[in-house]
Amino acid sequence: MLTFSAIKYEDYSFHERLNSYLDRKNQSSNMVAATVAKIISEVRTNGDIALKSFTKDFDNFDCNNFLISQQEFEKATNDVDHELIESLEFAFENISNYQSKCYESLNLEPPDDDVKRKFRVIDSVGMYIPGGQASYPSTVLMAAAPALACGVRDISLTTPARNGILNSLTIAAAKVAGVNKIYKIGGAQAIAALALGTDQVSKVDKIIGPGNAFVAEAKKQLFGEVGIDSIAGPSEIVILADDTSDPETIAWDLMAQSEHDSDASAVMISSSDKLIDEVKKIITKEIVSLQRHQIIKDAIESNGLFISINDLGQAKEIINRIAPEHLHIAFDHNHYEEEGSLVAGLIMKGKDSAISLSDYVLGPSHILPTNSSSRFSSPLSVEDFLISYSYVSLNKNKDINQFKEYVDHTSKIARAEGLTAHAIAAEKRLNI
Repeated sequence: MLTFSAIKYEDYSFHERLNSYLDRKNQSSNMVAATVAKIISEVRTNGDIALKSFTKDFDNFDCNNFLISQQEFEKATNDVDHELIESLEFAFENISNYQSKCYESLNLEPPDDDVKRKFRVIDSVGMYIPGGQASYPSTVLMAAAPALACGVRDISLTTPARNGILNSLTIAAAKVAGVNKIYKIGGAQAIAALALGTDQVSKVDKIIGPGNAFVAEAKKQLFGEVGIDSIAGPSEIVILADDTSDPETIAWDLMAQSEHDSDASAVMISSSDKLIDEVKKIITKEIVSLQRHQIIKDAIESNGLFISINDLGQAKEIINRIAPEHLHIAFDHNHYEEEGSLVAGLIMKGKDSAISLSDYVLGPSHILPTNSSSRFSSPLSVEDFLISYSYVSLNKNKDINQFKEYVDHTSKIARAEGLTAHAIAAEKRLNI
């Protein structure tokens, strides 16, 4: 029997129960942090020797060469269904076109000023592609396309090879994206290898891509030594619905996001109790037919939530408190006045806008901020691979009066701070 958690906005304990739900969902583990710290330390000290040991322990195979060979590359992709390759190529073309348009829309040309901002492209990027309870070849496309659109030249990929077996779909997606440097390493040790570098694994400037709690913790601990896209948590969806929404598609959207893993969260907010009941009945009936029904059941019972509101005006407060990865406004509308102020990594509008379409073929990356971080983080995009820097080229003879103002005010502020050398260093420029 499937158990659903539900709360009503009108209940006196609503905010307490919502906060409790979010605290439980977003809590971190001291055990995970300690384990990851040990893994990083071992890789930092012992390099490839540590990687070999962890690969044996966690992935159950002895690996002497982490970089896959051309023979392994071809073997892994030869048996992939041709029609699936065509689907990957279709998706990659759409994603690449979208990311290229985003890149072209940026104004990267600096103004003709003495003080300006310039941009450069990151030199090297490492992609982490999961290979645990589910492997995601689509993530290869979603991670590679924005980097390629910017002109990143050095792109590597690391993914676990359980029992020494590479996931053929992941390798096929890498082939479609033109990524040839692939390492057979998973988990926190893969993040450490990319961040620190070893004899076999090239150090990168930035690591992108989702992973489990150990991967996320490794990115968190190594940030500063390496750039990261985000500290990704389990998949999240919030669906906002009214009495015109379709219970069938809502039920399937909730199950679709729940099938990622048992820690995924699926939340439905609705002004119609009748609709909520219909959605629950459909999930109960259909879940048993699905390949990953146990994972979906565990996710819904552990992290699922149905929220009943009196009217849509109450939804904004709840949505922005959750700040979800995905938000689906599951009703057609010409003007929903709160839409522009809702906080989410991805907002899908209308009944036909299935989240799963955006997960694969529409163009925006499905690597999105989770754990309420959409309040201050963005989806993976071309901006993640651009570094801005300030650029100054002064000539006092160009405008001596303005230059004297620079020196005069700098001198006053510097001396007020007790930094006399700063003041004198500026003043000297007037005498040369």
